[in-house]
Amino acid sequence: MSRLNNRAFQILRAEVKKCAGNDPLSQMEQQLVLEELEKLRSQPGSPASLEELRKIVISTYANFSQKALLAAAKANRPLGIFGAIKLAGCAVVGGTVLLVGGTGTLVLAILLSPTAHQPVGQNAPMSTEDRYQEAIASLEKAEELINQAKTATDLALGENKLSEAKKQIDYLPVSDTVSSRRYSYNRKGRRYVSGYDTQTIPNEQTASIHFRLEQIKNQLSQQNQAQGHTSKLIEGAKQFAFAAAKAGQNPPHTAQRWQQLENLWGKAIERLQNIRAEDVDYVEAQKLLVTYQTNLDTVQIRLKAERESHEAFNNVQQQINALLVSIPKDSSQVDRNQIFSQMQEIIHQLKMVKPGTSDYREAQQLLQSAQKKLKQAQPKN
Repeated sequence: MSRLNNRAFQILRAEVKKCAGNDPLSQMEQQLVLEELEKLRSQPGSPASLEELRKIVISTYANFSQKALLAAAKANRPLGIFGAIKLAGCAVVGGTVLLVGGTGTLVLAILLSPTAHQPVGQNAPMSTEDRYQEAIASLEKAEELINQAKTATDLALGENKLSEAKKQIDYLPVSDTVSSRRYSYNRKGRRYVSGYDTQTIPNEQTASIHFRLEQIKNQLSQQNQAQGHTSKLIEGAKQFAFAAAKAGQNPPHTAQRWQQLENLWGKAIERLQNIRAEDVDYVEAQKLLVTYQTNLDTVQIRLKAERESHEAFNNVQQQINALLVSIPKDSSQVDRNQIFSQMQEIIHQLKMVKPGTSDYREAQQLLQSAQKKLKQAQPKN
């Protein structure tokens, strides 16, 4: 018996042709996959498992139909477990049905009594095949949610799907019991059946799907660890943002305070920038990043205005002091043209003090006073 029968091969080949493209490289890929399947057709032995077939096609065609894989695996399974054996009869021994092969060498022992994995009555409305397909569907959805997770909610949904899959897997048979006749000879040399030798072997289908369950659980664990890291980064960013927002209340502020706010927003942004596109919560981080960057831009504008305004106001104070010193005590010696020119420069500097800065209010008071003085100092024609 070949490891891949013709019916299963035809199902897989049809799906490979659907997945393959028409360009030379795609045709080469198609040929390599079909050659791997042909090898199974030429190999004698036990039927190829679903996992073996999956590895051959998925490595080349990630979008290979799961439905086609299941159909091929099902078609590749012989009748019962040993298919080609023609049943000659059966016997019931201790609650076990023994299906006896026509050659009298092998039989299948089917346990009639319920086990922990085989509920009875109304608690088991689904067949083993239905449960297997239900578990596969849940695993595929879990894998999709976990690998493409953008939020913690996606991971939680993936974990829920894993739980649903495990419930179905727990009902699948974990082993099969195989029995063969044991012969003895009587005094006349005639052979007779003196008993049965039984052997318990793992159920390959259940082992395969259980292995996949563990793989996805590991993926979930890794994603949860990564999500914990990103959560710490986001939480740290929010803490810096909160401190910046609190410190920025009730402006205007000095340049020193604006510098402090710039540093706080910068630290918040730095943490968000360490979250990669493939990380969970990346979308949330990007939303926060847009807001924080806008706030940082605003702070930097205010810091620049504060520095420039404060510099202009300091220049005004120096010019006022210089003007007061330069005015002679004898009014007859006052140079009105010089005073007028100095007053114009003072007014120009006062107008450079921008609204929203710490010196603006005082600068406006000085501006009003300077404008009055300018009229008084205006030279007479």
